[in-house]
Amino acid sequence: MLRRLSRYKLEGLSLLLLIIVAGSTYALWVGPGKNLVPAAGSTRDTVAAGPSLFAHPESRGLIEYTGTVKPGTSFQGALLSAGMSPALADTIQRYLGGADFNFRKCLPGQRFVAQVDSQENLRVFCYRMNNLSSWWIRRDSSSALVVEYYSAPVRRELVSVEGEVAQSVYHTMLKMGETSELLAEFVDVLGYDIDFIFDPRIGDTFRVLVEKKFLDGEHVGYGRIVAAEYKGSVTGDVVGYYFSDSTAGVKGWFAPDGSNLQKFFMRSPLSILRVTSTFGMRVHPISGKRKMHTGTDYAAPAGTPVWAVGSGKVVYAGRRGGYGKLVEIQHPGGVRTRYGHLSRILVRRGQTVRQHQTIGRVGSTGYATGAHLHFEFLVNGSQRAPRKVKNPSLKSLPSNLMDAFRTSMARADSLWQSAPRITTPSATGGTAASIQ
Repeated sequence: MLRRLSRYKLEGLSLLLLIIVAGSTYALWVGPGKNLVPAAGSTRDTVAAGPSLFAHPESRGLIEYTGTVKPGTSFQGALLSAGMSPALADTIQRYLGGADFNFRKCLPGQRFVAQVDSQENLRVFCYRMNNLSSWWIRRDSSSALVVEYYSAPVRRELVSVEGEVAQSVYHTMLKMGETSELLAEFVDVLGYDIDFIFDPRIGDTFRVLVEKKFLDGEHVGYGRIVAAEYKGSVTGDVVGYYFSDSTAGVKGWFAPDGSNLQKFFMRSPLSILRVTSTFGMRVHPISGKRKMHTGTDYAAPAGTPVWAVGSGKVVYAGRRGGYGKLVEIQHPGGVRTRYGHLSRILVRRGQTVRQHQTIGRVGSTGYATGAHLHFEFLVNGSQRAPRKVKNPSLKSLPSNLMDAFRTSMARADSLWQSAPRITTPSATGGTAASIQ
């Protein structure tokens, strides 16, 4: 699927979708303000041919720069490391930024190619997010630079992934044949209400209504989660449904009563959910003395992005004793959060940051025995266990949208009943996941 994007965000446009279901083609018109729940069954994208680089660029007098994003490197830093000039790197970043390119999704291993003429004028640039999607900057018929997003044609199947926690949600999903990508999306939906580090218990259940993507018969990714549910002995029943209305400027996941699942604070400051030390008394790994540990340590590879759990203002960004490289953010209501042992700091003091904005990279600076993030919550100057900090919801759905939301929710519930089910393998059934 090829989308051309202007330098400015396009809003309120209607979208014509061609969906092939069971060999028949249906045209669905999705106008402004409408919420679309995917159809049940298998569908296949209908797309135009994608863009391409110039073959044999040297014969055309073009210079080619190639590179790969490395851990701990910013997007612009990766471009400069590939040999590009600051002016060329700035041009690429400016055009992508104007087309709503999400720089937070730049990950180690992603590749890019730029082809320029002898005067360093950009002819074409390609940034491959994965084997399905890529961003392009190229010249149109008038020689103006345009930005395009391309997604490879895939087969999509709406399924219900249903599991019972045996060791952890993470291990359960992996044993079912799913990937950490689905876990990350699942946590993004329900992770404001559930602390997936502390709350899950053996025997808890979960289910996720989601599109799985296949390319040439191979599972290559997921679409947006349509609905998600977790039932636990600690958490109770937490369920959310995706709903959007572009006319009202509303989109996100909402509980059946219309309350927003997104809260003021995220539960975790990074996507890797392995915790090595929690809030409370412990033996310090360096001094060997028993002392109060006033935060939570997340073991993660060096260079892993660390994000702000809530919007606020950076009040400290630099080195501080045992914390090493530290970022401290002031939030409303007398709440501060601290992020320690960073390898890199990506914000400055006085800067306003938004929730989920990357503020640094995991490291081992200060008093640390290995790469990890030390994370703290402070309320009115006193450290608090993160789970005990009040976490209010963001804006709920207005009353005039509740009828449309209930219709969308009923449609999702119907699909949940009819979609193929991928379930937890039985105790005697080996390790292969079952699909029903």
